[in-house]
Amino acid sequence: MRSSMPDAVSGTARLWLFDIDGTLVAPSEDQLDAWVATFREVFGLELAPAAIIAHLGQTFAEIVGAVIGAEGQPVPSPRIPEALAAYTRHVRKALAVRTGQLLPGARELLRFLRARGEMVGVVTGNFAEEGEPKLKGVGLRDLLDVVVYANLATPARDALLRRALAVARARGFRGDFADTVVVGDSLYDIASARRTGALAIAVCTGLTPPDLLVAARPDHLVPDLPSLLVTLRQDGVRWVPSARPD
Repeated sequence: MRSSMPDAVSGTARLWLFDIDGTLVAPSEDQLDAWVATFREVFGLELAPAAIIAHLGQTFAEIVGAVIGAEGQPVPSPRIPEALAAYTRHVRKALAVRTGQLLPGARELLRFLRARGEMVGVVTGNFAEEGEPKLKGVGLRDLLDVVVYANLATPARDALLRRALAVARARGFRGDFADTVVVGDSLYDIASARRTGALAIAVCTGLTPPDLLVAARPDHLVPDLPSLLVTLRQDGVRWVPSARPD
């Protein structure tokens, strides 16, 4: 992990891909309540939120499989769509009462990146039915060039990054994963960035303990988005990652 941004110069604009929950929007008890209710209603499991938190950041099917597997039970795949319907119902009901809480610095950072010619997007395990109300509720939707949500056909988070890159290229982005920055709060954000060759920036604003984020070896670790914005302003407008050590 590097402690400061490198200062090499590139003529290619970057593609910045942010997670939603714990990165742009504060972690929500409503989301955890929806998960707990879903496992109770669909699978008959009474779980504490802690049994779910460690798996957040993966796709919906991956989370269901990991949680049920940890309980020593096989995953009944035909019931995944039923679980998604239950989860979405609970989340949308909660969002109708109160929108998410925008994390400090999120809007300012997105505006800063767009002002200097970068492409900005969201890659999330949320389905559109959950993600759209969140982004619109906190006033970020209009600041995003690329928005990629998961669906039941999404095998893993890497697939979301590949889809986001394809969308960005269709909209004029000329770079590749080497010119892509993934910003997230979970181990899965870091891992998917590393597997695709993107730069991984971890923020300590989610539910993952900072020591676990450090152990995952992101390229850069910041306490929050305002700190990332300060770093970017101090290190200049143009930068690219140096070679990542093995």
